[in-house]
Amino acid sequence: MIPYVIRSTRGGVSDENRRGLEGSFSFGYGLDIHNRLDALRAGSTCATILDASTGELGSGTTRGTTLNSHFNMFVPSFDGTTYCFGATGSIMAVSPDGYWTNVYNDTEAITGAGEFGLDDGTVYMFWGKSTSYARRRMGTTFDTARDSGQAIWGNSVEQVWKTEGISSTAVWHSMANASGALMIANGEGLSVLDFDGDFDPLKVNVRPGNLINAIEERDDYTIFGSERNDTGEEGHLWAWIVTALNYIQKKRIPVQGVNALVTAEQSLLQGGDNGEIFSADFTSSVPLATIPGGGHVIPGGVTVHEDLAAFGIFGGSYPGIWTYGRRHINRSPALNYQYRLSPTVGGSTVATIGAVAVINGTLMASWGITESDSSSYGVDAVSSTTRATALYEGLEFDGGQAWNKKLVDSVHVTCAPLPSGTSFSIKYKADKDSWHYTIYGDGSTTYSTAGATEAISALTEPSHILEIGAEINPSGSDTPEIYEIATYLSNQVNAY
Repeated sequence: MIPYVIRSTRGGVSDENRRGLEGSFSFGYGLDIHNRLDALRAGSTCATILDASTGELGSGTTRGTTLNSHFNMFVPSFDGTTYCFGATGSIMAVSPDGYWTNVYNDTEAITGAGEFGLDDGTVYMFWGKSTSYARRRMGTTFDTARDSGQAIWGNSVEQVWKTEGISSTAVWHSMANASGALMIANGEGLSVLDFDGDFDPLKVNVRPGNLINAIEERDDYTIFGSERNDTGEEGHLWAWIVTALNYIQKKRIPVQGVNALVTAEQSLLQGGDNGEIFSADFTSSVPLATIPGGGHVIPGGVTVHEDLAAFGIFGGSYPGIWTYGRRHINRSPALNYQYRLSPTVGGSTVATIGAVAVINGTLMASWGITESDSSSYGVDAVSSTTRATALYEGLEFDGGQAWNKKLVDSVHVTCAPLPSGTSFSIKYKADKDSWHYTIYGDGSTTYSTAGATEAISALTEPSHILEIGAEINPSGSDTPEIYEIATYLSNQVNAY
């Protein structure tokens, strides 16, 4: 018999149906593909920490609050608090102990935010709006008195700090500390606030028609990405150093715009709305990976999580947190649909993913869902104690003879001793038809015998092309760990 063996998931989601890196698969979610055992097992789940009924507010007796938008940015402050800037102007703070406080309500949408300290020792929080920048001087500690809904920043906010030269055409006023200054996206250029407090609303000009979306620091350089202010299918990556009069390097990206920049092991950008991830160097313009079903991120919707670049993808078929990269030098970079957000798991449609950030070691993501007649918003965090239901769907397999129908005798699973309360199911797809489950000896489609290290199920449907999948059902922090799935094909292929 010819074995079709699956014994690795390390390669992640492939760009092709039939081939890919060693250990790659056609689709999956919730999988921990970077584990040391290289076993097929479930990763962590996401849980809602703030929505209309979840989250500690005020004295801790109030549960949840109704948000009117998602958050575009999470900004950790030197006062120990993380400030969350809403797409419609709400600003909330979450303390290290998990309390949420509504600190201010701006009258305009917030499209960028950042914190920066000046040479006189003062530290300010800045945020960008349609035609102005606002700021507030920050204290050394967060006011621990819980509010009861009122905006506790009050009169301490300079709501219109700067207006002259602030572009009304800017899609984003993204902010980043880079090259010793605060860099602010300002439509066709960069606003710069120096350490000594000098401000220039348009220090760098990137020519008419280019709108800056994303900014990051790289060594001594400021790197920024732009989109076109038209329907042109091109974005650009730019480099600038503060001693230069204007940008010093430029690269065209063959998508409508650069949405976000992030650097893990390598510098990456997400561009366009088809889910493409590119290298953010100034050499290559070929996508490194593509999210199945497309989608995109916002500038604040990327971060680094456990050595991997994490992208809050929405607008496509599979919204959630996708990761790209590797954790060790002897592995290949891999694409993984690592976290589905809790509304997706619950059956709702995630319409928007906003800010994504790692705060106090925990990955957080802001989301918005759309129902038939309403919208709602919330924040998820990755759980450290609970694993997610996971899905694995393997590549197409034809045994080198796609023209010949083949009969599968059995599917043999080898695994670590199965933890009590967990289970798994093996499924298959014959000739691109719908998925079906294999059958165990007792007639069931789910295997849950605690302590078992192997399971054999029947698959009797002949096919030209075979796909094998698995559903992993954890219990709390316990998960099945499958070392190998071996599918044995009958030698009597010619009978079919």
